[in-house]
Amino acid sequence: MAEQGQKANIIIKRVKKVAGGAHGGSWKVAYADLVTAMMAFFLLMWLLNMVPQEKKEQLASYFNDFSLFQNPGPSSQLLDSGGLGPPAVVVGSQDERPDVAIDRGGKEPSGGAGQDTGDLDGGKRLEAKRRAEAAAKADAAAKALEGQLEQALQKDVPELAGQVSVTQSNDKVRIEIMDKADRPLFDLGGVTLLPDAKRILAAVTDVIKKEGVKVAIEGHTDAYRYSGTYTNWDLSAGRALAARRMMIQQGLSPDQVAAVTGYADTRPYVPGNLYDPKNRRISLLLYRQPKPGEKAVGGVGGAGGAGGAGSPGADDGTGGVEKSKAVVTPKTPSVGDVLEQQIDNLYDRSTESQF
Repeated sequence: MAEQGQKANIIIKRVKKVAGGAHGGSWKVAYADLVTAMMAFFLLMWLLNMVPQEKKEQLASYFNDFSLFQNPGPSSQLLDSGGLGPPAVVVGSQDERPDVAIDRGGKEPSGGAGQDTGDLDGGKRLEAKRRAEAAAKADAAAKALEGQLEQALQKDVPELAGQVSVTQSNDKVRIEIMDKADRPLFDLGGVTLLPDAKRILAAVTDVIKKEGVKVAIEGHTDAYRYSGTYTNWDLSAGRALAARRMMIQQGLSPDQVAAVTGYADTRPYVPGNLYDPKNRRISLLLYRQPKPGEKAVGGVGGAGGAGGAGSPGADDGTGGVEKSKAVVTPKTPSVGDVLEQQIDNLYDRSTESQF
C-alpha cells in the first residue's frame, strides 16, 4: 500500500530550438548552384578553345554592326558622308575589325546604311532593265536585218533561193551561201568566184553597206582530199578571201570586215554526209558593233558556232549546221569516183545551157 501511495516521476524533455541549428540545408543548394555555374563556365571556355580561328572570326563578324564593306583595305579610307558632315575614317586592318568606324562629329546622313543598300539594289535593277531593253532592241534589229536580206535575195537572185539560208539568233544574223551539184559557187578545186556566187554576194553586200553592220567571213569545204601539199584548209581560206575581195569591190568598207577564216571540212553543214555539196559554202555572220561605252548584248567574240575561236559571235555552238544525232564518217571515195562525179556535173551544166 505504501508503494502504491508514492507518486510516479514524470520527466518532460524540452528541446530548445536555436536558429540555424545544425546549420540547416540551404547552403547545399547555393553550393550546387555555384558548382553548376563554374562547370558551365569552364565548359564554355573549353569549347571556345576548341573552335578553329576561322569560326571565331565568322562569329565575331556576325555580332559586329552591319557594314556594306565586307573586305576593306588595310589602310584608312574616307567614307563619303553625302555632304552632311565630315567623313568617317575606317580604323584598323582587315585582320582586326574592318567594320568599326569612328565618326569625327557632324550630323549623321539621313537614311544610313539602309539607304545605301537600297541605292545599290536599285542600281542593279536599273542595270538589269537597261540590259533587257538593249537585248530586246538588238533582237528586233537582227530580225529586221534578216527580213531585209531575204527581200534583197528574193528580188535579185530568186532562182538561187535554195542555195542561201538566212537565220537569226539573238542579236546576230547568219547567212549560208551553199554550193549545189549543178550550180557551184567556185571553179572546181579553185578559189575563183562563179557568176552565181558574185550575184549573191552583191545582193548581200548592198544590205550590209546600208545597215553598217560588221561581217565575219568563213570558208568551208567538203571532205574530198587533194593530193600534194594543197589542203582543204588552203582552199577554204582562199575562198573566204575571194569573197572578201568581191564584197570590197562592191563598196563594202574594209573596217566592216571583222574576220576572215577558213575551216576546211571541220564544220560541215550536213554532218551526216561530209561529201554533200552543201558543205562547200561561204558563211557570213552579221552583227552590230557596240557603240563607245555600250556593252555588247549577246557577246561579240568567243569560241563556238562556225565563228571559231576568236571570231565574232558564237551563237549556240552549232554554227547554223543541220543537227544530227550521230556523225558517221563515210569512206573516202577513190579518184575515179571524184572524176566521174565532176564529169557528170559538167555534162549536166552543158546540157542545161543547150536548152
